[in-house]
Amino acid sequence: MSSSGAAAAAAGSQKRKWDGKQGDEVDYLAASIEHSQRVTEELQTLSRGLVDKELSMGGTGGAASNECMRDVLEINVAGELMRARRSALCAAKGSVLAVMFCGKFDAGFIRDDSNRIFLQIWPPAFKWLVGELILYSGEQVDNVTLTPARQTDAPYKYWAELLLSDPSTKRRANDGAVAAGENDQQPPAHDGQQGGGQPQSDAEDLSVELTSMIRRAKADKAAQEARRDAIKPLLKTGNMEDDTLVSIDVLGQKITVTKAVAKSLGDDSTFANRFLKHHTLTVEAPPEHVQRVVDIVARAHMTGASITAADVQGARGDLAIKGYQHALIMYGLDADRYLGPIDGLLTTEHLHKMRQWCEGEEDAPAIPPCVGEPVIRIYKATVDGWRWLDFFDAVKGHSPLLLISKVADSNELFALIIEGPIEVTGAADSERNTTSYAFKLRGTESHAYVGGIGWNSGMYIAGTQERVTDLIDFSSPASNMTAVLSGSACLDFGVRLAAQIGAPAAASDEIMKRCQGFMREEGQPDEWRQWERPSVKPSDRGWDGDVVFLPVSVKGWQFEIDELEAYKLA
Repeated sequence: MSSSGAAAAAAGSQKRKWDGKQGDEVDYLAASIEHSQRVTEELQTLSRGLVDKELSMGGTGGAASNECMRDVLEINVAGELMRARRSALCAAKGSVLAVMFCGKFDAGFIRDDSNRIFLQIWPPAFKWLVGELILYSGEQVDNVTLTPARQTDAPYKYWAELLLSDPSTKRRANDGAVAAGENDQQPPAHDGQQGGGQPQSDAEDLSVELTSMIRRAKADKAAQEARRDAIKPLLKTGNMEDDTLVSIDVLGQKITVTKAVAKSLGDDSTFANRFLKHHTLTVEAPPEHVQRVVDIVARAHMTGASITAADVQGARGDLAIKGYQHALIMYGLDADRYLGPIDGLLTTEHLHKMRQWCEGEEDAPAIPPCVGEPVIRIYKATVDGWRWLDFFDAVKGHSPLLLISKVADSNELFALIIEGPIEVTGAADSERNTTSYAFKLRGTESHAYVGGIGWNSGMYIAGTQERVTDLIDFSSPASNMTAVLSGSACLDFGVRLAAQIGAPAAASDEIMKRCQGFMREEGQPDEWRQWERPSVKPSDRGWDGDVVFLPVSVKGWQFEIDELEAYKLA
């Protein structure tokens, strides 16, 4: 073969080898088909997961028919019977309530003896909500909103927020921005689609759109799972014993719970026995009181949380305190533990005020939001005794503390938060680096001044034998004074003239009834400045500085108290 022919042959063989790429294209095509099939299988697995979850909850696993929206449902709401059209219940699209009544989960509901749907929901809140949704679906209101009074009524607020929420968005489902249902969103047209034209069918274009669609599919799956998780506690548990309904009659009103709720405080608890053993007995309480107490227990069981003081106080609504306490005790909830003692000086409103007065302070004390556990009274002078020994024996080992005292005759109230323990370890008095904050909680009709009155970073504590000495008697600055607790913000307890005849020999026997209260002139709240009072400048006795002190009680520098209580705050 000539050299030119050999070159041509070589070139030809190289060209044919290059053309061999056709075989590789076939391999890539097969791999692409295989990959697309795997994508399809993964999406089918996602879909089957949703269906399986629905089936496990008693759902149908398929789409509900539009015809079912015309259904009128018979519902037993914790003992109260009502009828509601399904379309009204589903008016807030995407909400927990709408998902629950969409028609897919009818078989998942607990049923009563008459085959009514049973809901462990506080009846007044559910009936109010259904009424509002009827107005909403008829476009008579723009959205469903709680009144200001009901915003602070825990059962109304809890059930309205839960049933109207869309767990996938963490927003109210009846907000205009979340009005679309879970199947109402339309995917955007992909790049090849223009107006009413036909989409391009190129595989590469479709694959680009597929990535976006898969992301939306996964997001939709997560949203649907969140909605189903939210309704699950309101459906059957799968345990026939737990799902059995038990009832009591309260003045002709039936109140119904599941056995699981009845036993949630203990199989032999007072609450359980009211439903399981003593359900035929007459209940000496109004139905609304009992419904509110039962709902506290039902919500705690549904959420798997322990009952707190905030739960119990928030559920009171506008009920009279004594009647509410009676209902709590009747159903086995410790009223003192959750509401504080009925004869206590300290109230939740007082704590709110102190928190408000401390807002913006860099080193503000930690003040709990309500009375009741963990805010527990551990000392009451008129019961436990007025001696210094009675007091320090009751409060030892507890910290932080809140002392509250009532001034005799004027009924003014003073509070003292002490951030460390009050410890008496021997006969001698001691000095502690313990911070304390003082407040006036109640004034008089003519002098209604309240607010923070000062703080201190140190404290003097009497021992069993020795008192705190060399204190200024502001009522007679030339005289010395003793006390058993001093330097605690702006209040001294158990004060008396150093030379007074008749004082107990031991500090432990000193009576804590007489107090001295004062504040710095420059530290008083603005509205207090119109209160004309005598003042004392300790510099007149040789103290450094020009600080001026003023009394904080209408009784003057010193006053008698007719009650003193101590509460542990943690």
